[in-house]
Amino acid sequence: MTNINTAIRYVPDADPNPNLHDLTTAFAAQDNAAFLSAVARGLKQVARAPKTSGLFDSSGIGCIGLIGEYGPVPYGIRRAQELIRTDRTASYWSHSFLVASALSVNPNENRNPARAPWIWESSLEPTDSFTNFARRFGAGARRLSDYARPRFNFTSSHSVPNIAIIAIGLTEQERRYVMDRANHPEVDQLHYDLPALLGTWFGYLTNRAERRNPLSDGQAQYSAAYVQLGYEAAGIDLAPGAHQRNIAPEHIWQTAKYLYQRLAPVSSATEESTTRSQGGTPTSTTRRDADQRPVVGWYCVREKAGVLVPTDFTFPRSVTGVVAPAARPTRRRSPRAAPKARLRRRRTP
Repeated sequence: MTNINTAIRYVPDADPNPNLHDLTTAFAAQDNAAFLSAVARGLKQVARAPKTSGLFDSSGIGCIGLIGEYGPVPYGIRRAQELIRTDRTASYWSHSFLVASALSVNPNENRNPARAPWIWESSLEPTDSFTNFARRFGAGARRLSDYARPRFNFTSSHSVPNIAIIAIGLTEQERRYVMDRANHPEVDQLHYDLPALLGTWFGYLTNRAERRNPLSDGQAQYSAAYVQLGYEAAGIDLAPGAHQRNIAPEHIWQTAKYLYQRLAPVSSATEESTTRSQGGTPTSTTRRDADQRPVVGWYCVREKAGVLVPTDFTFPRSVTGVVAPAARPTRRRSPRAAPKARLRRRRTP
């Protein structure tokens, strides 16, 4: 029997985070690169706000990304997280990552494969440049442009209808701790054995009939474990109330939406006072009070049901049917014919 008591967190009086902004309507017909450009503008505003000054990076470095994809692996992960939802529905999210370079307010930059922001992640589907992730202890890098496509495409590696960016207030030192730890995932293999988690989830996703849900056994989902690995260096638990290390993207989402007030508080300098040392010399000290850690986020959820593919899509039943879309030639506009030079008739004298 599944050990659900280690996974579900329920706080009846929790109010939704008012700083978690739903951009679904605005970007339902646009791609994720356009969504990320709006997030970049929002981050710059938050970073300048007096109440949160110094706690948010205007470029987005250190923010947490959540995505929900189409496809067999994302489908299995979204359904596996039904275990940690009180309504037992599929999660919106199948993957999480850390933003490692600046988000751009220009959507063309965010969708450009050569200039898009870098993200750090642990994934069963790494990029070609990072396929040997075992030597990097289960972590690698990717251009965020890989996740720009929201609509399902049978020949595309990633189709991402759901996306969110979560910004947790961090001091400069805390942000440095997070990124430094994420840059060296080998430092805590005892608690975060990412290659082993990748193997566990691969075994479950390819044999769900006989393998137990890893979350029911207290096994973390690998991408969320990698993000938690980084944030743990700053003393921040992204899944408060989860008794075992079974963090998943859904835990991070629930924390951002409902349990954000239970994150470790941030210490801030609030008042300077003058005291005297034993020799009578006045010394200045700074009192630090613990303030609630702010959490801001933006999300766009275009697919809530947690399906393998869109309901109106029909899988090809033959090999030629699979090859046909990829083999179909793309139409190229023929170059314009050069304008004919006008010939002037020379008048005979």
